[in-house]
Amino acid sequence: MKRFPFKAIIQAILASVVVSIYFVVVAKLDHKDVPLLSIILHPNMVRGILYGFFLFLSHGYLSKWVADKYPNSKDFGKKMVVFYSISFILTIFVVFLVNAFLSGLFIPTGSKDFLQRFNHFINQQRVAYYFQLAIISWFISMLFFGFYFYKRFKDYQIKESEREKQQITAQFESLKNQLDPHFLFNSLNVLNGLIEEDPKKASLFTTDLSKIYRYVLDHKDKSLVSLQEEITFSKAYLNLLSLRFEAGIQIDLHIHENEINGFILPLSLQLLIENVVKHNVISLKSPLMLKIYRKKDYLYVENNLQKKKVLNGNSGIGLKNIQERYALLSDQPVYIEESADFFSVGLPIIAETVA
Repeated sequence: MKRFPFKAIIQAILASVVVSIYFVVVAKLDHKDVPLLSIILHPNMVRGILYGFFLFLSHGYLSKWVADKYPNSKDFGKKMVVFYSISFILTIFVVFLVNAFLSGLFIPTGSKDFLQRFNHFINQQRVAYYFQLAIISWFISMLFFGFYFYKRFKDYQIKESEREKQQITAQFESLKNQLDPHFLFNSLNVLNGLIEEDPKKASLFTTDLSKIYRYVLDHKDKSLVSLQEEITFSKAYLNLLSLRFEAGIQIDLHIHENEINGFILPLSLQLLIENVVKHNVISLKSPLMLKIYRKKDYLYVENNLQKKKVLNGNSGIGLKNIQERYALLSDQPVYIEESADFFSVGLPIIAETVA
């Protein structure tokens, strides 16, 4: 639920007061014999306050709307055209409504009387007056336009700086969490056993293990990778798990060909899979059920809960790392859901790569 825009309204009131004070001072200098109270209470002064309030408020929201609609700096020309076109129409509309309100046009009367008053009101309006106010509004709007886009530019610079720092950390975390010595040690132990028991399986295991390391080396510097690439890579990792745990782990990778569009963080899917393996008991008597599927714009990794009694001290670091990295790239949160029976994590699928 959106909060009531108290801050914007207070700013609009202050702006109207400042403008009104200016007009009061100018009017007093030009009409020294006229009492100050008469100048303050003059209808045109009230009209100016209402103009200032509603034009300030409406143009503030217009600036924000244009900034949100065209966030790319390459669209500056389009922003200008859209902003000033709407600003012109908006100014005329606001001035018309304020004039109509002050003329008493909205006072309930009979339809015939309303039409007469409406025609009289229209005849009193001057096109030149509206254009004059629209031009003045344009100049004032430049302040809004410059303020919002300067703020967006500074926010973008800060976010880029944070993303670069986070990416350096992510490279380290990816290599440490995804392919740490513990994982490599276990993989080599499994490989050693397979060489003696089943050379054919050992060959497949070696192939998948090499694919994993190659993928990490090729993608560790990227901010995003295609969902198709990440799934293809994760299949190699899942093959290792199947060879290692055999029937102790049951994998359901449910992604259709028409669902592999979009981008996610590199190694994020593999990290979630490894977390499942790291934090749960896996045995032939109690198989670990791992399900990977897409639902709308999220990729989910879900498993039945068979928590280990003793976990490493770094429990939760990898998931936190994913959340922090996603926060720098997308407004969509990472969904985490846990019940007595299952644990599920949803990764946002980003529509396009970050420049």
